[in-house]
Amino acid sequence: MKRLIIIAVLLAAAAGAGFALFRPAQDHGFLGWVEADALYIGAPNTARLTELTVEEGDQAETGQLLFSLEAETDRAAVETARANLEKARAALSLTRAPQDRQEQLQALEASRKEAKAALDYAEKSLTRARSLFQQESGTKANLDSAVSSYAQAKAALDKINAQIALGELPQRDQQIEQAEQSVAAARSELSAAEAALSLKTVMAPATGSIEQVYYRTGEVVPAGRPVVSLLPPENIKIEFFVPEGERAALKVGDKVRVTCDGCRSQDATIFFIAKDAEYTPPEIFSREERAKMVYRLEARPEDPAPLAVGLPVNVEAEAR
Repeated sequence: MKRLIIIAVLLAAAAGAGFALFRPAQDHGFLGWVEADALYIGAPNTARLTELTVEEGDQAETGQLLFSLEAETDRAAVETARANLEKARAALSLTRAPQDRQEQLQALEASRKEAKAALDYAEKSLTRARSLFQQESGTKANLDSAVSSYAQAKAALDKINAQIALGELPQRDQQIEQAEQSVAAARSELSAAEAALSLKTVMAPATGSIEQVYYRTGEVVPAGRPVVSLLPPENIKIEFFVPEGERAALKVGDKVRVTCDGCRSQDATIFFIAKDAEYTPPEIFSREERAKMVYRLEARPEDPAPLAVGLPVNVEAEAR
């Protein structure tokens, strides 16, 4: 009996040693998956989809046309705004021009020449009348008449000169300022109309793959709804969870090793560590409860192209 007990103990010890010696190494990795931040591209206003140039799975380049929306009303608004701007510019040019037309100024210039000639004649007549009066050959009445004629001729010339000076001036400053403001307002309205028209032709904001198409040509797209979703490679990330006890060992900028089924392993760089736990008990009563706390981390893979969104991965921290 004692021999049987000794044999059983030896066999149990041998089995335990064999299990400890040949059991597989414990996996210290963290579980996670491939996540991505897709770009949902639409338009701010409700309109009918008139052109769709991409399909699901296509590769789009930055600046490539993705789709166009109905824009007849917006084109008409641009033409109207452009016409209003030209009208405002013409009004400004008119206010800056002389108050009198060129033909009126030419007529006033001819009148000035006549008035100048009349003044010259009146001045000569006045000089002659003064000389005759001093020589007692002329009368005081003739001298007074010559003085009056000279004064009238000078007043007529001064009046014409004043009319010409006023006619050459532009409109009042207030009118010019008002016209300038009208031009600025018309220019702003044109810019707004052109901006609204540009929104009806949508280009790819980045290079990436078309993940999904939500509307087809002929359908009405509600305001704010995406027409396509675009996934740039740089927006692919690894999302994984780390237990509370190992979180302090990782920081932003650290490298981790990512492995998955059917793809080669590669490095990724941690760029986000959540400050709040994904699971936190109301009260921590024991070490066992505390061990349930995990924190979400995100890392950017070096080669995101072969990684499919939703693919499970295993993440291992680099040895320190």
